[in-house]
Amino acid sequence: MGTHDTRNPCTKLCRFDAADRCLGCFRTRAEVKHWKRLPDETKAAINARIAARGGTVSKKDGKRAKKLDKEIRKLEAKLATLRARRSDLEGPVARAAE
Repeated sequence: MGTHDTRNPCTKLCRFDAADRCLGCFRTRAEVKHWKRLPDETKAAINARIAARGGTVSKKDGKRAKKLDKEIRKLEAKLATLRARRSDLEGPVARAAE
C-alpha cells in the first residue's frame, strides 16, 4: 500500500455549482462519479488539490448550508409574491396618473 492519501473526501453535501464542482468536497462531477475506479495516484492528486484549497466543508457546515439554502428559497418565493402584489397595486396608480 502506498503512502498517498487516497481516502474518499466526500462530506455528504453532494450538490454541484455551475462549474460542476461539489459544494462539499470540491471534486468535479466526473471525479465523484468515477472515484472508485480512479488510480491511487489520481486520487492522491485530487486530495492534494482539495487540501491546498483549504480542505472540504465539514458535515456540520454542510447541514447548516442546506438549511440556509432552504430559508433563502422560501424568502425568494415570498419576495416574488410581494413584488407581484406591489406590481398589481402600481398598475391602477399608473393608469390613474394618465
